Amino acid sequence: MKYLAPLLLFFVATGSGYTQDVTPTHHSATQKMPSTLWYECVNYLNQTDTEPGNCIYRCIALLARFWDDRRARVTRTIDRFYLTDANDTDYRNRTEQCLEETRDTFPMWETCQRATCGMTCYNDQFGEVITERPSFIPFTELGHRRVVRECVDILQIGAVARQAILNEGLVAVPEGRCLLRCVLLREGLYNDWRGPRVGALWVQTEGYEDRFFDTAQKCFPLLKMETLEPCELAARFAAECLPARISFVDAVYKALCSIS
Repeated sequence: MKYLAPLLLFFVATGSGYTQDVTPTHHSATQKMPSTLWYECVNYLNQTDTEPGNCIYRCIALLARFWDDRRARVTRTIDRFYLTDANDTDYRNRTEQCLEETRDTFPMWETCQRATCGMTCYNDQFGEVITERPSFIPFTELGHRRVVRECVDILQIGAVARQAILNEGLVAVPEGRCLLRCVLLREGLYNDWRGPRVGALWVQTEGYEDRFFDTAQKCFPLLKMETLEPCELAARFAAECLPARISFVDAVYKALCSIS
């Protein structure tokens, strides 16, 4: 297994750490550049060493939400930090082979080594890091629950309406549809005028299926042609247009259950 010390150069290439100011259309969403993540983790861990045993890269992967600590592996949401070569058709196979070698070399409890080597695989095999563009940071389950609670308060959804949503489902109840729209807006995943931010939704819902982008991008204009009111349009988009591993509607429902 080859370790890549120049990963350091990758994350500090943009100079000082920087977090993009979130525009009003992105509401509570956070976007960060690789250099920002690097400097945050250097400060948290008080480390600068780039050897495999160092935990900076696991920290970066956790903050950027592309690290699965239960299985000690990099997830595909790391893709958003890389630009692939259009002429390279084998980059994913090479990356997966490298990741498999990492898993074979280090046991699951050696999470820092696995994280460092996993990111090395991506840097060596997958593509070029996009250093100048902030990337969407998905909400954790706790953050998602906070946004749902905020939307319940903003929309003044009372106990009776919340129980109706829990009994009948979010899309079936007017207040539930508006709750879905509010959460999509607050998490910077959707805009009434521009429509969905499909790239951010891919990250938030782990839409790894190849059909995710095509389905989401084609589905929304078809719904919009039905001249639905804003809450119904957003809710139906969330329910019908996102073929992802994590159902956005189910995630909002689960969060609502936890606060009701």
